[in-house]
Amino acid sequence: MMVSNLEQMQLGKDSEPILVATSTDNRIAAVALVKQGRRYLYIFSRDLDASVYDTTTFVSAVRELATYSRYSQIRILVQNSERIAKHGHRLVQMAHRLSSFIQVRKPACDHRALSEAFLVVDKLGLLHRKMSDRYDGVVNFNAPLEAAALVRFFDEVWDRSEPDPELRRLYI
Repeated sequence: MMVSNLEQMQLGKDSEPILVATSTDNRIAAVALVKQGRRYLYIFSRDLDASVYDTTTFVSAVRELATYSRYSQIRILVQNSERIAKHGHRLVQMAHRLSSFIQVRKPACDHRALSEAFLVVDKLGLLHRKMSDRYDGVVNFNAPLEAAALVRFFDEVWDRSEPDPELRRLYI
């Protein structure tokens, strides 16, 4: 399957894994997945790669998901927030405004060195990169078993994580 066909894939139906290799591929895949989400979004990232997550289309898709239902839940784990704190990030800014739906945390020390990055939508679809500093990865719109394993891992890390003081909102 070609990356250009990602917008035609359906969450929970199309289970063909698609390889992605560039930041553009990753951004298109992330937006296509999140646009179809109705309840859950999990993001595990080294630094919330701006070329994927700090774009108008991605942030707009996340806003739609967050406001789709009062039960929407968006959780983001960021291993290294220095660049975000220094330069800002639209997704983190939106998390401040929609804090009852979107939470951002920093993993405990023993999880900060993990090299993978992933996004899981509605516990069905996923975008997974084994190496967070490379764009080579796989997207799948219907991989409930793989998504469940990633969500279990995410929940374990989340339970030991804490709010990131670098990213807290300053009221001046």
